[in-house]
Amino acid sequence: MIIKPSLPQEMTIFFDKDNQPNEQVQMGVIVLQPGEKRPLEGYARHEQDEYSYVVSGEAHTILEDGQDLVGKPGDAQLIEAGEGHINYNDGTEPAVVVWVLVERQ
Repeated sequence: MIIKPSLPQEMTIFFDKDNQPNEQVQMGVIVLQPGEKRPLEGYARHEQDEYSYVVSGEAHTILEDGQDLVGKPGDAQLIEAGEGHINYNDGTEPAVVVWVLVERQ
């Protein structure tokens, strides 16, 4: 299955507490355009663990400790709950990344 977002939005949420019974899980896709960085300032931080899978393009994740994790198509990564991170695309094509937030039990 190939996911090709057709919506102009930068982020699309597939599942959250409003459309599925498990309030501890959210799932969506983000498309980072070439040169784009998210968030624009500071670090993103979640109360849940974030699992991500790169569908196409190349997406970088910078962790607060300075690690630069490079994700290429087929790569998956885990960002633990509370870990500050920045995502960016320094490539020449959009980076499509599916993400899942899962609250620990």
